[in-house]
Amino acid sequence: MILELAKYITQWSTVEHQWGETDCMMFAICWHDVRFGTNKNLSLYKKYSTQSEALRFYKNFIKVEGWLQANSYKKLTAKKPKFKDGDVIVKNYKLLDLCWVYFNNSFYTMDEERGLIRIAPSVVQYDTVWRR
Repeated sequence: MILELAKYITQWSTVEHQWGETDCMMFAICWHDVRFGTNKNLSLYKKYSTQSEALRFYKNFIKVEGWLQANSYKKLTAKKPKFKDGDVIVKNYKLLDLCWVYFNNSFYTMDEERGLIRIAPSVVQYDTVWRR
């Protein structure tokens, strides 16, 4: 799984952020698809193309944490969990949640301006960590 995740992150390193195609939600869900051989991304792919459309779409779609739970992820209960490669980290916002995938001591996500970014876990304020 570690090599597969490294390849996945490398593939996304040259991709530009596109709402509904290569945004932070698609990054995490496409990783799920690669890892578990599913096509869950089809429920989101090209359902919105701007941030305002994404806000409207997600208002009526299942919350990120609900999606993770429905797909057999378990929420870690420790205040400061020991992260494992492939964990999905979620920050809840009123209108749109943000999620990262953990790999090799870093969080990865798609940023609207910069594309794929790597962030040190110590600087991220997150709400929940999910593992499958």
